[in-house]
Amino acid sequence: MSKILIKNGKALIIKNNDVVIEEINILIENSKIKKMEKNLEDSEAYIINAKNKIIMPGLINAHSHVPMSIFRETTEGCSLYEWLNEKIWPREEKLTGEDIYNASMLSFIEMIRTGCTCINDQYFMSEQIRKAAEKSKIRLVLTRTITSTDGEEGTDKRIAEFEHLYETRDKQNDLITYTVAPHSFYTCSDNCLEKVSKIASKYNLPVHVHFLESIDEIEDIKKQHGQKAIYVLKKYFGNTHNILAHGVKLDDEDIEILKTMDCSIVHNPISNLRLGCKIADTTKYIKNGLNVALGTDGQGSGSNLDMFDAMRVACLIQGGIHENEARITAKDVIKMATINGAKALKLEDKVGNLEEGKQADIIIVDTEEKLDNIKMIPNLNQIANLVYNTSGLNVETTIVNGEILMENKQIKHIDVDNIIRNVNKMNN
Repeated sequence: MSKILIKNGKALIIKNNDVVIEEINILIENSKIKKMEKNLEDSEAYIINAKNKIIMPGLINAHSHVPMSIFRETTEGCSLYEWLNEKIWPREEKLTGEDIYNASMLSFIEMIRTGCTCINDQYFMSEQIRKAAEKSKIRLVLTRTITSTDGEEGTDKRIAEFEHLYETRDKQNDLITYTVAPHSFYTCSDNCLEKVSKIASKYNLPVHVHFLESIDEIEDIKKQHGQKAIYVLKKYFGNTHNILAHGVKLDDEDIEILKTMDCSIVHNPISNLRLGCKIADTTKYIKNGLNVALGTDGQGSGSNLDMFDAMRVACLIQGGIHENEARITAKDVIKMATINGAKALKLEDKVGNLEEGKQADIIIVDTEEKLDNIKMIPNLNQIANLVYNTSGLNVETTIVNGEILMENKQIKHIDVDNIIRNVNKMNN
């Protein structure tokens, strides 16, 4: 369908850095938001009745590892290093391309179902992730993770795999864009980072890296590189747009230096709490002018890809740091999950808000006062209700690039049952 008219609902819009809700109709035409007017009509358009619903920008998950759906709930009782060394890396060595495809498909189904329209991912066998994204029609920022844990030969092999991934991209498919991804500074040597820096410059791509996630990482980076992580970042990626996953251990010096660079922090509150990595002071980061986006991490550590869960936890845990002081609000975390995520991924001209001319990445959330939504009644503060009392399962419709991927909670372009069977076979 070339035209879709969403009518009778209330739209959540970011205006002048504020989050507001307005009664407005939205016309989608040829993948973009064509018009937004209160009494807009179009007799040629397919109608979606959004009465008693909130129309929102699609949520943006700015850091994850989508094949890790098969490792869901493997973190219990583990620190970050224990989890990686004992639970994840040994199992990853056994994964096949088919495993990666099916696990990625399961994640993309979870995203569509819970209102996430765009995700930033780093993993391996990335052609299989791309294949799954093309099938699911999700918006994806993709890469191949690069490490030097097995020496120069391994580094060069991974860089070659990334270059092949990028060079074989479909240039007509603007749903999939790319980053360069050194895994972290504790898994990459100086020589590896130098090579990655050259690749990022060669292709003019952002860098997506795990950055200051745990206290062990701080000491390991000093031992390996002879200096703090922030100076490693500045040395190799000082002229690059950087997507820094986690950033829970930023000190005042780190913040001051980041303010002079082109960087975004991606807060992953649930994963950080599950792995005992401390709480990122996002209130402080935002007050200092840093762009803070929101992510879930992979399901192995983050439990799920539900961005409503991530928003709620991100907002709540700041009270544990700041007590009665001013801290981030529901409006702030909504921006983290939408426009800030778009800025982090260099997609702010395309998505992240409901605006005429932007790509139509839109979700519709059921807020009708009924038993299924009992947590939202009475709906006295709609914005706070979306953050504190809404689940991704309240999402009724998901639209990406102007195409309806889910309507009335039904996904029809994917054989969901078959993907579930395939994933369960892997774990048997």
